[in-house]
Amino acid sequence: MQLSLLTRSWGNSKRGWHEQGFTLIELIVVTFLIGIMLSVSIPSLRDTFLNDPLKATARKVIGLVNGVRELAVRTQQPYLLHISLLENRIWFEKDVTGEKDKNTETSQERQLSFPESVTITGLWLGGDETSAEGDSVVWISKKGYLNDTIIRIEDDAGNHLNVQFYPFLDPALVSDQATPF
Repeated sequence: MQLSLLTRSWGNSKRGWHEQGFTLIELIVVTFLIGIMLSVSIPSLRDTFLNDPLKATARKVIGLVNGVRELAVRTQQPYLLHISLLENRIWFEKDVTGEKDKNTETSQERQLSFPESVTITGLWLGGDETSAEGDSVVWISKKGYLNDTIIRIEDDAGNHLNVQFYPFLDPALVSDQATPF
C-alpha cells in the first residue's frame, strides 16, 4: 500500500474512496518548518532595516525637525534650524531677534551629529541650492511652518536618501530619487 499526502475516507460517491484533506501531523510539520524559516530570517531582516546607518540617520533627521516644529507650536515661538554641511550636523535654537540669547551653547539634545559613514551632500531650500560650505538656516514659524526643504544624505557606499519637508504638512517624504540640485 502506498502512503499519500491526502487522507482517504469513505464517501457517498459511486467510486468509494475520495480525497478529503491533510492530516493533523502533516499540518504540524509544515507549521514547524515555517516557524524555523521565520526564526532564521526575521533577525537578519530586522538588522537590515534598523541598523542601516543611512536609514537610521534619515529617521533621526525627521524626528529632530518634527520635534522642533512641535516645540515651536507648543511654545508659540519661532525657531531656527541650522544645517551645516561642513560640520555634518543639524541643530536648532530659539529665534531671538532683538533679544540676547542667554544659552549660546548647543546642548546635546538640541543637535544631531551624523555618523562618520553618513554625510550631508546637498541642501535645497525653497528653490535655492546651498553650497557645501558654511551653514544654512531654516526658519520655523511659531505655527510650525517652514520652507520647502530637501536634505540629501549619502553613505560611504554611495547610497543616498533625500528627506523632504513640506511647509504646511507634518509628514516628511524620504526617497532615493534624483533631487532638483
